[in-house]
Amino acid sequence: MNNPYDVLGVPYNATREQINAAYREKARQYNERNQLDRLDELNEAYDRIILEASSRSSAGYSSRGSYSAADFADIESKINSGRYEDAQILLDGMPEISRNAEWYYLKGLVYQRKGWLEQALNMFAEASNMEPSNGKYKAAYNKAVSQQNGGYKSGRSSSSDSGCGCSVCNVCMGLLCLDGCCECMGGDLIPGC
Repeated sequence: MNNPYDVLGVPYNATREQINAAYREKARQYNERNQLDRLDELNEAYDRIILEASSRSSAGYSSRGSYSAADFADIESKINSGRYEDAQILLDGMPEISRNAEWYYLKGLVYQRKGWLEQALNMFAEASNMEPSNGKYKAAYNKAVSQQNGGYKSGRSSSSDSGCGCSVCNVCMGLLCLDGCCECMGGDLIPGC
């Protein structure tokens, strides 16, 4: 691969914002021109620069290890474009001290998109606990709970709740329909009926 800084067109001492801006601009151009091979090279160059910056992150970030909203936005864009492994590498490269609610939310998204629902639920729960007033985190947590329950209501429903589709009446009606179909074919599921 070519020098990743040359591919992005940024100097070695470029700030994170300059790198992100150059990446977005070139990605937009390559998408418009349908130059997918160049887009792959661009993605690889961007990842190498970001990983290199992450490996020396103690020099580039404050003592609290804070990351900007742009860093998290870039990771979220990777998740939304299906680049889960890349997003996970960037998330895992962040020091524990900088793992705020947004980090847990994004990590949960990666797990959710990979189908690892229990891990996603744990990450969304942590994000919600860290920032209980954040609606985005609560919604993600509730969606993960729903997915883990198979999308169905949990617990017993009352007989007046006809929305579950598993009432005794529905079961009986299903058996009667099945019996009718069997009788049409020469069989009898429920003798005498």
